[in-house]
Amino acid sequence: MKEFDAKKHFLKFIRNLKTSDEQEEIILKRVAKITKVINLEYWEIHSESKNSTLVGSYGRGTAINLSDVDLLIKLPENQKQRFTTYLNNGQSALLQDIKSKLKEVYPTSQIKGDGQIVSIKFSDGIGFEILPAFPILGEDGYEFPDTHNKGSWKKTNPDRDQQLLTAKNKQYKGIVKKFAKMLRAWKNNNNVKISGITIDVLVYNFVDTWNIDSIESCEFDEMSRDFFKWLYNFTECQNVITSLDNSYNISLDESINSKANTAWNRAQKAIKEYANKSTAENEWIKIYGKKFPIYETQKGNETKNIVINSISNRKKRKPIGNAKDTEEFLEDKDWAISEHIKIVTINAELEMNGFRKGSIRNFLKIPIKTNSKINFFVSPHRNITWYWKIRNVGETANRKDNIRGQILKGTNQHTEPINFKGTHYVEAYGLSEKTVEYFGKIEVPLEDI
Repeated sequence: MKEFDAKKHFLKFIRNLKTSDEQEEIILKRVAKITKVINLEYWEIHSESKNSTLVGSYGRGTAINLSDVDLLIKLPENQKQRFTTYLNNGQSALLQDIKSKLKEVYPTSQIKGDGQIVSIKFSDGIGFEILPAFPILGEDGYEFPDTHNKGSWKKTNPDRDQQLLTAKNKQYKGIVKKFAKMLRAWKNNNNVKISGITIDVLVYNFVDTWNIDSIESCEFDEMSRDFFKWLYNFTECQNVITSLDNSYNISLDESINSKANTAWNRAQKAIKEYANKSTAENEWIKIYGKKFPIYETQKGNETKNIVINSISNRKKRKPIGNAKDTEEFLEDKDWAISEHIKIVTINAELEMNGFRKGSIRNFLKIPIKTNSKINFFVSPHRNITWYWKIRNVGETANRKDNIRGQILKGTNQHTEPINFKGTHYVEAYGLSEKTVEYFGKIEVPLEDI
């Protein structure tokens, strides 16, 4: 039985959280394109770099590969004056004006203007949140629109936040930003209701209270355990924390307390079980998700490799044309795949006008008739929650803008009506907590008669 190597595991984990070079290139190209639009429309200049800056998690250097991109765009003062003269919510009109300009460049992307930002959701899953802002004359910071309560202008100073967090990170030899990235993985893996800025503020405050002999001897396993204990105790008696620059309070959702307690207990168990490498790995995976590396149980796991090659993923997807991208993938859910995953058979029975026609495996092509449906089912297993993915594939699905592909919670049975021809597929995921223990997939060849 091998012992758990904390340094090796957590260094690999942090590398796994890094935004890929390909994703960074895509983000930078989109930043340049959005910036160019804003400069042409509002500043009347040709520039892909002026008047925009990355803020949020990317700006503070704490983003991971699932983070949305926050982009602050500076606008000239005359635009603020223009929209301030509106009788009703000029702030909303400003967001809609920016939205319309971006819609011309990204006609097929989902673009919304609400609250304080204009959001863009791209088909590859990368999201942009664009904050229009006006530099405040004579002082640091910006004013930005808030459409709530009939509209108003609010202040922000992201530059100051970045400076404070960078200084704290330097003081503690780089562990602050690394740990903030790790906590984003915890948030995503456990559905913790907490924002990126809140995570950064919590880490900023925690490190000053952390009792360690030296930063050089710091291990992220102990830091995790001690942070979750601190967060649990902190949220036992407080539900707000002050922002990095002490200019406003941030509310803490009451559910954070129980989430922190669960993570604390798991971290304690993981450290206690370091003599059993597999057990320790599994506990850390429950905390941080599938990006946490596995060394002990991954060797020779043929079934897991088969499942990984079978599960749908974005890179292998066939083109969807101009259809709205509604498809979800396992990597979007941030689930871990069990090292002992089992493949299950999805049984499927065809039903026409209330009469069962037998298993679809008996048909080379399944006829499309009125009042026809297919009943899918897998064998039940105790303490397993089932999720289903129904994916419409092909030109008909694309043309009808109905590719589907969402991963939805259900039972071990699922019924689907037959609507149009094409080779479709169905996937079933059996989960225990956040770990996929069972997986099944079946092709569904539908054909007109």
